[in-house]
Amino acid sequence: MFRPLFVLSALSLCAAAGVAAADQPVATGFWVTADHGAVVQIEACASGLCGHLVGLRTNHKPGDSLVDSENPDAGKRSVPLCGLNLMGSLKPTKAPGKWEDGWVYDPESGRTYTAQMQLDGPDTLKLRGYIGISLFGRTETWIRETGENKNRCVPPTSG
Repeated sequence: MFRPLFVLSALSLCAAAGVAAADQPVATGFWVTADHGAVVQIEACASGLCGHLVGLRTNHKPGDSLVDSENPDAGKRSVPLCGLNLMGSLKPTKAPGKWEDGWVYDPESGRTYTAQMQLDGPDTLKLRGYIGISLFGRTETWIRETGENKNRCVPPTSG
């Protein structure tokens, strides 16, 4: 008599847990940058959420050397942009859909900033990079890439 009730209760709890997990905001996936020039893949990593460059939407000539030419470390200026880690260590806050205490790298300036990000709906991400306190920074709005994944770059293989 109790066994069917127990099984039914257990199934109800599992279903409720699945719905709760499905309702949690998700920042992982592919995001188009504010200038629509690049695609960044955000995924879980050992330090929180991380993102790396997976696509370039800007026009460039075949054979162009797309490298991290503005890196302050001269030894890294020949590192290809494709596959470059652009953000990391973003940790979830108590507020759903918000991450902080991370970093973001701007390959156009060669600067690294403290970062936080927040989902503004399921397909809009507000990424803020700043120096010192959040007041001194800039926020970019990225949109989730939907549809066909175009313009993917292929990271070089290490030898």
